[in-house]
Amino acid sequence: MMDEKDAWNTFLKSGSIHDYLEYKAIQHKNADALPEAKDEVQNQGTDTQKTEYR
Repeated sequence: MMDEKDAWNTFLKSGSIHDYLEYKAIQHKNADALPEAKDEVQNQGTDTQKTEYR
């Protein structure tokens, strides 16, 4: 089984759509295996109210 780097290098050499799709499939599978990104910004309710309601 190829890793993501090997799949990308294979695509670079061949330029084949098939090789690119293979690379994307491996990339997608690897992304699914990782936990959610820690850099993801969560909504913390920082919106300011700009209209005064009476």
